Amino acid sequence: MTSEQDAARKRVHQLLLSGDNTLKNRDDEGRRDRARARFDEARRVAEGAGLDDALTIIDRRLELLGSLDGA
Repeated sequence: MTSEQDAARKRVHQLLLSGDNTLKNRDDEGRRDRARARFDEARRVAEGAGLDDALTIIDRRLELLGSLDGA
């Protein structure tokens, strides 16, 4: 793994954690939008760095968020 991929992996982790915390700890109308923006950014970072293994967990979070929107 290159240092660029390592930095991208850390950024993806940070974005996922931030999105998760936004969903858990915020109670306002915009929380899902903010979380989705973080998950989308994490996906872009992972794709750009070739972190294919990270895409599964990011996509799962986006799917779950979509199911919450329908609730």
